[in-house]
Amino acid sequence: MNFRFTRRACMATLAFAAAFGTQAQDAFPIANKPVTLILPAIGGSTGDRVLRMFAERLKEDWKVPVIVDAKPGAAGVVGTVHGVNAAPDGHTILLGYSHLTQAIAFNQKRPYDALNDLIPVARICDLPMLYLTADPSVKTMADAVARLKGAKGSYGSYGNATTSHIYSELVNKRNNLDMVHAAYKGTPPLITDLIGGQINTAVVDLGNTMGQVKAGKLKALAITGNKRNKLVPDVPTFAELGYSEVSQPGRYWLMLPKGTPPATVEKIRTSILNVLKAPEVQEQLISMGIDPAPAEREDVAGNMRADIEYWKRVVQITGIKAD
Repeated sequence: MNFRFTRRACMATLAFAAAFGTQAQDAFPIANKPVTLILPAIGGSTGDRVLRMFAERLKEDWKVPVIVDAKPGAAGVVGTVHGVNAAPDGHTILLGYSHLTQAIAFNQKRPYDALNDLIPVARICDLPMLYLTADPSVKTMADAVARLKGAKGSYGSYGNATTSHIYSELVNKRNNLDMVHAAYKGTPPLITDLIGGQINTAVVDLGNTMGQVKAGKLKALAITGNKRNKLVPDVPTFAELGYSEVSQPGRYWLMLPKGTPPATVEKIRTSILNVLKAPEVQEQLISMGIDPAPAEREDVAGNMRADIEYWKRVVQITGIKAD
């Protein structure tokens, strides 16, 4: 009896040790090492909220701490440099957004090659873009154009050569408006000045401005996309108003530095897509004014190249010269 008990105890101990060892090995690539999600923008923005939502779910999957680190500056360049130069072990993940493809369309010099120094793991969401004003007397885009015609107005953006800048300047050029561009260091201060009347108009994503639009502090005059958004159904698309070239939303990707082992890339991709598949995640993103990307494997690099060609065409129309 004693022999059998001891044998059973030993077998149970070995089984527990094996299970514990497997669990430890599964604690992401490096057990107990935190994962950093780099936000190349200031805190409090849409990107910040999205990353924190992913961080909460990924830490449960990977069994390691997952933190968000905001590194703003130079229209996303500062944070991107941190992502490119990080150790390629899977523990630093960059939030990439449209500035990566727009910089290539502008032929801007960058201290990295976005298509070769980063591995695009997954597209996580698209951001509908709104043309906004705080002027209570303006009801439509035609109203805004009529008021700004011949006036020395100004429009704001969250940085030179960004989606916000490009689309505002396109409206400026199409209507022969003489509006001055005011570039801000991020979205929150831009919205504050727009509401305060320091600038006349701005193009900002729905996620960052939905609360102000619903409260009547901002008036949305147009939105990107090929159909109206359910959250703001009264806002016409740019295409409806004759701006057919304004179609692309903002993009969010999660990216890794070049050299990250393929097995680690695949593990991260699987986890990200699993997060996106969760109905509560889809609902939360939609409620934030964000279009969740399909939770499936895409040719992300190929889609980025297609985006570059789109931005090249739009940039040519605007005539913007990037800093």
